[in-house]
Order: sequence, then C-alpha cells, then structure tokens
Amino acid sequence: MGFTDRLNTAERQRLVRVAQGQEDADLLIRGAQLVNVLTREVYRADVAVADGRIASVGEGYHAAEVLEARGAYLAPGFIDAHIHIESSLLTPARFAEAVLPRGTTTVVAEPHEVVNVLGLAGLHWMLEAGRSSGLRVYASLPSCVPASRFEQGGAILRAPDIREGLQVPGVLGLAEMMNYPGVLSLDPEVWAILAEAEGRRDGHAAGLSGPALQAYAAAGIHSDHEAVTPEEARERLRAGLWLMVREGSAARNLEALLPVLRERPRRAMLVSDDVGVDELLSLGHLDRLMRACVAGGLHPADALALITCNPADYWGLPDLGAVAPGYHADLVLLRDLTGFEVLETLVAGVPAQGGGITPALPGGGVTLGSGWASAHFEVPPGLPVIGVRPDQIVTDHLPAGSGDTLMVVADRYGRGEFSACWARGLQLERGAVALSVMHDAHHVILAGAGPEQVRQAGWALERLGGGAVVVEDGEVLAALPLPYAGLMSDGRPEDVAAQASAITAALQRLGCALPYPITTLSFLGLTVIPSLKLTPQGLLDVNRWELLDAPGEGQLSGLQDA
Repeated sequence: MGFTDRLNTAERQRLVRVAQGQEDADLLIRGAQLVNVLTREVYRADVAVADGRIASVGEGYHAAEVLEARGAYLAPGFIDAHIHIESSLLTPARFAEAVLPRGTTTVVAEPHEVVNVLGLAGLHWMLEAGRSSGLRVYASLPSCVPASRFEQGGAILRAPDIREGLQVPGVLGLAEMMNYPGVLSLDPEVWAILAEAEGRRDGHAAGLSGPALQAYAAAGIHSDHEAVTPEEARERLRAGLWLMVREGSAARNLEALLPVLRERPRRAMLVSDDVGVDELLSLGHLDRLMRACVAGGLHPADALALITCNPADYWGLPDLGAVAPGYHADLVLLRDLTGFEVLETLVAGVPAQGGGITPALPGGGVTLGSGWASAHFEVPPGLPVIGVRPDQIVTDHLPAGSGDTLMVVADRYGRGEFSACWARGLQLERGAVALSVMHDAHHVILAGAGPEQVRQAGWALERLGGGAVVVEDGEVLAALPLPYAGLMSDGRPEDVAAQASAITAALQRLGCALPYPITTLSFLGLTVIPSLKLTPQGLLDVNRWELLDAPGEGQLSGLQDA
C-alpha cells in the first residue's frame, strides 16, 4: 500500500462529480471538528470520501455509509518521517498492529538494520512486508552500509548499489548520511554515494556546529534529527536544514526542543527514530508526542502539522498529510486535542487493520566462531571507560578504572572477531546479557559481571539464533527470540513486549538500573555517535576517529580459529 495507488482519469473525475453533489460518496464523515493543518484552523465540517480519497470538505453530501463524528476532532493520519521499524523488534505487519490504533497511517522506514545484515534483499523485504501490513510503508535508502569504515556488518552498499536501490518503488530518497567525517573530508566513496541521490538526502549531524555544520549543509544534505539543545536546533534551521525533533526510546529530545517548536518554524517535524514495542503499547507512538507538544504550549493544529503536512512536504508525498480534496482519506478521529485519544483510524477511507502475512526472510543468524570457547576478554590496561547515559545514545569518555561492567562486542557473521572494554552505568552485579540488535552492523553486544558469564550468554544467544538473552551461571533467566535477521519477531506485539519486559526485569534483578536496557545497549557500538563505542576490532574514539586499542591475543585467537 502507498506507492502504487495513483488515481486514473476516471477515478479523478468521479471525485469531481461527488464534490459537486452529482454522485453519492462511498463514505460521509458527518459532524466532525476538522483540524485543518494547512491553515491551522479548527472548524465544523463533513468529509465526503470516494475511492479511498477525499472528494470534498463541506456540507450537504450523501453517501452509502455515514460515520457520525458527533463533534469529535478529525485530523490527517499521522506520518512518522524517520523510523527504524526493526527497533520495535516487530515485523512491519506486527508494527502496524501496534501503531494504527494510535493514529499512525504512514511511515518512512529507514531499514538500515536489516540492510546491514542482508543488503538490498533486506530493503526489498521491508517494502514487501509493508505492502501487506495495513500501513503505508515507504523507505529511505540506507546511505551508510556499513555506517563507517570502523564497522563491518553483513553487507556493503557502494555507489552502484545506491543507484539500484533508489530505483525501487517506494524508496523516497537517500537515508541519513551518518558518515559526516567522510562528507567533510571529501571521501571519494561517500561522495560517489551522494552523487547518485538527486532527490532528498536525509542527514545525521550529531554534534556538528559552526563551519562543520555549514559545510555539511552545503554538501546537499536536507535534514537532521540529532539536535539535542535549542541552540543546535536553531542553528540547523538557520542553515536551511529541516529539523526532525526526535523522541524515541533511546533518545528523548522533545522536551528540550519545545522552545524552538513554540516559535513555529516552517521546516520542522517530529520523528520517533527508534522506539521499543513495550513503549509503543504502554505510552503510544506519535499520539504521545502530540500530548507532550500541547502540554508544552503548542496549538494543537501546529503540533499536528509536525506529523502530517510537514513530513509529507519534506518527502514529496503531495497526496498525504491534510484533510482536503484529492488527498488520501487517511484520517484519525480524536476524542479531544489534549489527550489525543484515537477513536477511529481510517486508511484509504476504511477502518485501519494491521497484520497480514510476513514474507520469509532467510539468513541472519549468529555465529561467534570457535575461538569463543577460549577467549579471555582481557581489557588493555589504561583503556578509557564507556560512560552509559540512560536516556541518550551518546556516551561519555571516562577514565580507566571507573567501569562497573565488562562489555564485549563480537562479530556475528562468522569472522570470529571480538574485543572488550569496561562500561560505567550498566551496573550488572551478576550474570550477563547478550543481544544481536546492535546498531548498525548488528554484531552481538554482551555485558556481564565477568568473562565466564559473558561467554555463557554468547553461547545462549547463538543457540537462540538471534535476539536477546539474560543468563546467570549458565541458566537462561529470560529470552527474546528474534528470528527475522536476528532483529525482529512476528509474534503478537503484546507477547513480544512481555518478552522484552522479562529481559528488562531479569537485568534489573542482576543490578542493572537502565529503564530500556535493550535499546540503550543496542547503541553502544554505533560508530557515528560520540564519544566512545565498542567494535569487534576494538574501542573507538568517535571524536578522534581512531581505534584506541586492537584485540588482544585471546581475542585474536577467535579470529584465527574461525
């Protein structure tokens, strides 16, 4: 659904007849308070729908079916302009089940998780799975696979692959250009990729300011979702970038950036980026961001524009994002404009229903290599410690000797590489956790109270085939199987959320105080987010753009024996 449903002339002419009262509509939504995000007004109106499109907004229409709004508020369906569906741990069909009741009708997926594991086959799978999900699923094409020269995942996309991927129906543009050092240093491979993308080029400029940000914008990048302070947000807007305000499970920037949104910038939108299934079910999706915006002083129509017409404009989706003639009848009926309780979600003029058959996705298991059995997981003397922040994906550069938990990152693709460091903030006093969701290469990240606990967790995850496990003294305390590329489950959202919650509860019993440990752990190896990140090849100082160590003899034995 979403990118093959263009109207032909006969269908367009039917809209014209319905709008003039010459023919009955298929559906009439009567007595609604319409939130017009184009004019920022709220007023009473009826909406006539024909062939899945809005024919007219006004009064006096007739239809085969009438939906009595009874004064409820009618808004366009919500659009998430930048989201990694895989971070929900759900397949697109199951993700749709979770977000359609919350008013989300369209997403622009950035599938670099599954693409890092499986290459362009992962992109095709994401779009195919999206077509049967009940949700409009578009995609932006991952630009950094791997994310940087310090990552080696399951695939590599070079300029010819980018050229091919941009031709796939449903792909709207180039996804976040995370390799900003490559952009600024005029790296030939990075610029070959940029040259292939003539349309939208999504950005990712964590920490950039001043001349570096100006240069990044001059390279033809159009947006950024990494602003964490009002000053950073305004600087991006002044540089001509679209501001994506991120509020997800791993990074929460909305509260800090509300002062900028209250200034009503033209080029702004809200995105979730990465959000866990448990949070989707308990707190909501874009609907909860609406509650926060209105509570923070935004007019409801201004807030709704951030998740409707603005993202549609940004991605070049002219028939989405407003309640107006000719637009898709993707609509949300709301009880009020403070709590944003969704009474009904319509996609193409019919009640939205998530689900559908998820296509098979071969590959994506976990292979640690034979050297795992004899690895010592030694941390080189004097190595800095990764400081973990509970609600951010950036980390701190802490002095050696200040760590509280052993951390290991192991290659999952059979190359047998792994390295170790200390982290502070995980506070695992006993046992260990292993996870095959680790941005962006999706190796295995492990954390535990000691080497043997880490080894046992790795073996447990390998047997599981991917997902998350918590162990103590060889006993599995909790497990979350993710059979789709080691990233996603096709289980009911409630069941997957329960399994994820069991992982969190087990970790908390072992001493970990992180509110969303799966999400936080999954970012501790992402090499394009400051300050320190762990890779199978060693600890990376992102700010200095260099490895601080190389795997020791014990780790190298895994590579040699693999």
